[in-house]
Amino acid sequence: MRMSVHLIKLVAGVPDLQSFYEWQQRELFDYHGHVAVPCWTRYKPRQAEDILRSGGSIYRVIKNRIQCRHKILGFEMVERGEEGMRCMIVQDAQMIETMHMPRRAFQGWRYFKHSDIPPDRGVYDGSGLDDALCPEMEAELKDAGLL
Repeated sequence: MRMSVHLIKLVAGVPDLQSFYEWQQRELFDYHGHVAVPCWTRYKPRQAEDILRSGGSIYRVIKNRIQCRHKILGFEMVERGEEGMRCMIVQDAQMIETMHMPRRAFQGWRYFKHSDIPPDRGVYDGSGLDDALCPEMEAELKDAGLL
């Protein structure tokens, strides 16, 4: 069985998952018939075709915790004026919340080891009606061996 190839990337300047969701809702666009959101980076991954072929996702770190992921739909090199050429990682607009896992800061994106992937919690719809634990409480319960 072939494992999916995934990426992980920090989200800068966003205080929480709800704010990230709201920010992405303002960035929606049509990508070959799919509602998508962009994620900008300098370089296209060398394993881009493997990521697409295997159904890979991009996991996002907010405030030193992996909190969500998006399925990757494509990679497009785009001229961005003074920034020059940039890679747009085209993500499915549907945000999947994951179990919140600690992750130290790093620059750019990285390939994400399959063994480090947190379990999914489900689709995050921004309603604020989630009955899930706050990330801090969840971490404490996990550290105590209760989750």
